[in-house]
Amino acid sequence: MKPPVVRTPKINPLIESTLQQIADHWDEQRRIREEMGHSEVECEVIEEALQAARDIPGASREVWDWMSSAIKEVNLSLASMDAPPLRCVPYETFLAFLRAEASAAGIH
Repeated sequence: MKPPVVRTPKINPLIESTLQQIADHWDEQRRIREEMGHSEVECEVIEEALQAARDIPGASREVWDWMSSAIKEVNLSLASMDAPPLRCVPYETFLAFLRAEASAAGIH
């Protein structure tokens, strides 16, 4: 018995071109983020905010608001340079980081 012939599905050339443009755009964004050190900056900002939240118990929302506002300001400058924005964790994620640290501290 002959195995079935597997054919590569045909994609509309316009759709294929659009998908390739999207992939190229994200590759370029990733490259720029790496060159500009975005990941390191994002990590430093979240670490500073977590430390501030540890230093001021009960002020996690205010600390997160400060952090997200600072990131928004930086992103305005980055946008004017046509550079990718910094990422900001959602408040719920910020709280999860704090809870995980508190839980880990309680274990040790």
